[in-house]
Amino acid sequence: MKAAASKLNRHKRAQRRSHPFRDVWSSQTRTAVLGAFLMAVFLTGGSSRADMQSLALLRPISLLVLGYGMLTLSRDHVRKYRPLVVIALAAAALTMLHLLPLPPEIWHRFPGRETIARIDGLLDLHDSWRPLTLDSQATRNALMALVAPCAVLVLGIQLGAREHEALLGFVLGLGALTAVWGLLQLLGGSRGPFYLYSLTNHGFPVGLFANRNHQGVFLASLFPLMYCWTHLAPGSWRDLGSNKGRRSAMVVAGALLLVPLILITGSRAGLLALVLSICATATMMAIVSAADRRQRRRRPSSTLARMAPPVIGISVVAVLALATISLGRDRAFGRLIGSDPIANMRVDLAPITWRIAGENFPWGTGMGTFDDVYRVYEPNTLLMPEYVNHAHNDFLEVFMTGGMGGALIITFAIAIFAARAWAIARGGRAAASGNVWPAAALIALGILFIASLIDYPLRVPAMASYAVLLAIWASKGSSVADPPPPEYGSRRTKADQHLEQSS
Repeated sequence: MKAAASKLNRHKRAQRRSHPFRDVWSSQTRTAVLGAFLMAVFLTGGSSRADMQSLALLRPISLLVLGYGMLTLSRDHVRKYRPLVVIALAAAALTMLHLLPLPPEIWHRFPGRETIARIDGLLDLHDSWRPLTLDSQATRNALMALVAPCAVLVLGIQLGAREHEALLGFVLGLGALTAVWGLLQLLGGSRGPFYLYSLTNHGFPVGLFANRNHQGVFLASLFPLMYCWTHLAPGSWRDLGSNKGRRSAMVVAGALLLVPLILITGSRAGLLALVLSICATATMMAIVSAADRRQRRRRPSSTLARMAPPVIGISVVAVLALATISLGRDRAFGRLIGSDPIANMRVDLAPITWRIAGENFPWGTGMGTFDDVYRVYEPNTLLMPEYVNHAHNDFLEVFMTGGMGGALIITFAIAIFAARAWAIARGGRAAASGNVWPAAALIALGILFIASLIDYPLRVPAMASYAVLLAIWASKGSSVADPPPPEYGSRRTKADQHLEQSS
């Protein structure tokens, strides 16, 4: 038997030597690649502009990571996350469809192309073939913008629960990084060296982003994830020597930093996201706490005892908010109660966007074409020195640019996550403790969706990649994936099986 075991070990060592790059395909390597890629995305993809110079670095890296993930992707991975894969493929297919060249006799008959058809007649360009989109360059940029989140999806669906828990801690670390970076921006002055983008909200702690709204919404969405990260750790939160106790202390310190920082960003969307995030997280904490007491068969506690932790947490946040306001450092609250011409302009954009969507239905104007198409329809009353880059309502903009296809994709995505939320709610208290991870991800994802009604956070590469991770966690939660299949280059042969049986 010892001889057989020794022979098996020699065979395995020889197999490892014959596949010197097998570690390149391991789960640990894929986790490290995804973590490094997320860091790169947050450092270079904090703006939604198509002309930011960091895209020259981010997009080649995204293509390489996507190719690496495709090499290890299997049918089992796709089957477990079929809805997410379908959404990604549908978005890519719709964007590529808009780039498909069409003969002029077909293109001129599409709704919304009448003005260009008349121009073709005046310039004698009747024979020009054009893609379906009204701005092919903008649509090509929209197609390339899908590469980064798709790379995160392809790698993320291949990892197991342990790897995703490490990624959860890494995402919270990115939140701490952008928060500290925002503090450095405040200390360095309104035109200091810590602002990463030339077109940004100078004087505000935007962190790794170019827009204060995106910074505020991202930080606010971290609260349910911080509670989830603490909940997953073993031990007791009362024992600072345990993993749960140490994580709880770190989360409390992080919350004490994030609340004033979100208020100082001057973001109305961030302030709204903060309120929603804290209320939803406190509700989840109360439900899970009551469920844990019931599972441990403890004596039923009073309503006051059950509600004490979330009430205390909300009270602390309220005190921090009031202290920030009293010190005169809050700008979001001042903008909330004051007049804001930009916010009024967002309301005026909605009917114009609806009009453009209606005139170009069902094909849409082309993914990513809002900027140039809006200028054709822009009324004189809304003319100003600055240009309007987005509709500030992403659902409405996708309907305008993507037409019926874009509306169907959004409807399908909302239905998928609504069904997931309903399934968690139906589980009740009995399954509350096991559903903390998907519930926290759904809360964070819901915050991003709500913010998309008044802004465009998911058009930022960093936020889009973050949203993909949330979608993966919301789909499976603590059982993100089953144990991975045998690694590349390590498939057992009949000789291996025979040796193991003989040993």
